[in-house]
Amino acid sequence: MRYGIVITDKDPRRFADAARAAEEAGWDAVFSWEAVSGLDAWIALTAAALVTDRVRLGTMLTPLPRWRPWDLARVTTSLDLLSGGRVVLPVGLGAVTPAWTAFEPDEGRRVRAERMDENLDILFGLWSGEPLTYAGRHHRVNPPPFHGPPPSVQRPRIPVWCVGLAGSRRSMARAARCDGLLPNVRPPGGQVAADYDPTVPELAGAVREVQALRAAAGRTGPYDLVGEAGYPLDERARQVERAAALADVGYTWFVDSFWDALDSPEEVAIGRARIDAGPPR
Repeated sequence: MRYGIVITDKDPRRFADAARAAEEAGWDAVFSWEAVSGLDAWIALTAAALVTDRVRLGTMLTPLPRWRPWDLARVTTSLDLLSGGRVVLPVGLGAVTPAWTAFEPDEGRRVRAERMDENLDILFGLWSGEPLTYAGRHHRVNPPPFHGPPPSVQRPRIPVWCVGLAGSRRSMARAARCDGLLPNVRPPGGQVAADYDPTVPELAGAVREVQALRAAAGRTGPYDLVGEAGYPLDERARQVERAAALADVGYTWFVDSFWDALDSPEEVAIGRARIDAGPPR
């Protein structure tokens, strides 16, 4: 089991300081988060790359359908080169919120899913460093006449962790073609998805589901299973217990993702306290 932590503060200087503290405290990865407006997560991650040597760097998570895939390939490849191959890219359809639709209309879940599949195709192709030709419903790519993208440091590509909705074959098949699963579980009727804390047996079921799809497709090799939780620090024992339970059912990463302090006056102090507490081993 390896351990990452979400740093909600995207101020580049403070994020870099927090990332360095996380590396010193024994964390294995630090994550920022993407929004349509405000400070840029990738600038913060770039600042962190310059002051760290070991921790992996990524978002939690990137709403992939919003991106032009060649722009995201350029950004992630640049950071992968700068960091010496430490980038990981968690992706999902994105949560459609007023902060999103204030700037962009929602094209609907079906279109976002189509764009996500095409964007994965193009990202995988561009990261290879080879000329790419692609024709899809939403994107077309012809080999550029010059200055084609260099390959990523990590081979065969930058690892992609993909959200997969347990019980949805299309969603889980998409995650199965990537390099890791971020499981999503439908809550029981009447519960709000954002407030639901899936049970370990439900999360174990998602593992079996994605592993069966990978086996059926003949996919082999390393594959990450990523669990998240964000309990208050005074419930540290609960966090440790959750991480251990996920390790027992095959999870390879545990990400501390605590959002309750976002944009509060205590955000920086609470975030640093969680970092300094170290991974919940």
